Amino acid sequence: MRIFLLLLPLITALAALAFRNRLWALCLFFSYLTFEGILKLLSGYHPVVHIGADIVLWTMVGYWILHAVLRHEAAVPRVPMFTVLVLHTAWIILLVFSPYTANLFVGVASLKIHLSMIPLYFLGFAIAEDRTAPRWFMYVLCAVWTGTFAVTVLQYIGGPNSLFDLGAIYMTRLAGFHEWRPFGTTALPGGQSVFAFLALPFALALVLRGDYRLGHPLVLAVIVSSLATFFVSGVRQLFLGSLIIVIVMVGLQVMTGRARAIGALVTVIMIGSVTFVGIREFAVPRAQQALADAVDTPEIWMERNVVDRFLTLFELGTYRAARSEGVALVWDRVTAYPFGAGLGRTGSAAGALQEQLTQDPMGRMIQEQYGFQDNFFAAMLVETGIPGTVMLTSMLVAFIIISIRLALRGVQQTDRGLGALSAGYLVAMLVMSWGSQPLMSNPTLAFFWFLAGLTCGRWLRQTSAAESTDTHAAEHFAGAVA
Repeated sequence: MRIFLLLLPLITALAALAFRNRLWALCLFFSYLTFEGILKLLSGYHPVVHIGADIVLWTMVGYWILHAVLRHEAAVPRVPMFTVLVLHTAWIILLVFSPYTANLFVGVASLKIHLSMIPLYFLGFAIAEDRTAPRWFMYVLCAVWTGTFAVTVLQYIGGPNSLFDLGAIYMTRLAGFHEWRPFGTTALPGGQSVFAFLALPFALALVLRGDYRLGHPLVLAVIVSSLATFFVSGVRQLFLGSLIIVIVMVGLQVMTGRARAIGALVTVIMIGSVTFVGIREFAVPRAQQALADAVDTPEIWMERNVVDRFLTLFELGTYRAARSEGVALVWDRVTAYPFGAGLGRTGSAAGALQEQLTQDPMGRMIQEQYGFQDNFFAAMLVETGIPGTVMLTSMLVAFIIISIRLALRGVQQTDRGLGALSAGYLVAMLVMSWGSQPLMSNPTLAFFWFLAGLTCGRWLRQTSAAESTDTHAAEHFAGAVA
């Protein structure tokens, strides 16, 4: 079993390369990303499995680059924000050798956070040439996620006994929560809500783009199962983030004259209300009984359930207390380490590299003060200083602007729907960054780069087509006058 887990990233990469179509290869990559968390737990966080997604992606990218070079077709596509991206990459590589970075190994390992997913931007841009690519991408992932959401809800109803025995890591990760939360196919209790955060907008995008009706079986299944996953996972910020995406999507559609999009939003709210009642009345009692029947159930799990936790979203104090120290965090890091406190000190790398980060007194001091914060800007300032934070944030803002332009000015409804989805997702990334680190971990980081590339590709191709049409019209007019 362990050998299979270690070989699985390479097997997945080879299977992806077997597809002649890069879109299907990338669908397989993102499907692997959906299951990567549980693979990490099953392998005891083996380093090979920990970077499994990177192995899959870079194996595919390396093969495609080599193939293009051998055929003399290698060329860097003309992508928006290319100069800023190059400068950002160069700055990150330079920070590998910063005196604050613990050692060369830590610096190189930290590139997983900052650089490893950037190829998805170029791949998304290239795939955008196919106008049907976004539909198939969303459809395939929605189908995969619906299955994982069903597993998550069944895990919640079945209690801890419904999971594999994952040993000490399993109990350690579960025992700190006030409520019983299922893992799904992720490495964290409640972690499946990250994919629900994406799935609900994806399903709505398939409707707003005109690909399917709201009553399509898969669309309905995704909406119901993703909302149910939110309710049994108890991660309120991701639920609110998903609502931000949906509201931005509908708002942009209304601005283009599609007032019927409001009807879709109302329908989703109604489905959500029915789903919430179903989870509360059917799933919660059975989950509570499963906890009572389980062995060594922590008493803290019996104090409340995740559905009751969701009701705190209607309490004003929840928002007043949440992440109120953000400004102080950011200012402290700006003044203390304007050029960063060393790579690898925050995000997912910090946990895996804790021993290397605290080997000397200065490293221990920095790690104690700045090792973790629920704020992307504060974390990026620690990692990359003001230059890196400004460059990545500027790219995020630029992608938002391009997405909004595509949503409002896209020639076809399918493109306007894609633009609305990307705009909503990127706006949610910006808003959520004040209380979390969505651009410093997968899967949100991978989708950030891919959706940005897909949207920029569709927008730039429309712009180029419009310029070509204008030039042709001008030449035709000049010929007629002559």
